[in-house]
Amino acid sequence: MVNPFLIRVMNRLSPLIVRRVGRFAPALTYPVAFSFEAIPAAQWLQDVKLFATGWIAGLVVFGTFFS
Repeated sequence: MVNPFLIRVMNRLSPLIVRRVGRFAPALTYPVAFSFEAIPAAQWLQDVKLFATGWIAGLVVFGTFFS
């Protein structure tokens, strides 16, 4: 069941959402790609460990929530 309050809030916010398509859409700029060889191994390995830990924690939390 959807909360009527949330429906009213989203209806009020919908005019603020603007989608730019076609010729006038701004181009997205992406940073220049770099290789992992330039970064010391310990720094990117910590990022991988943090991501893996957060992903596993999310599985545990949502698995508990949905069970």
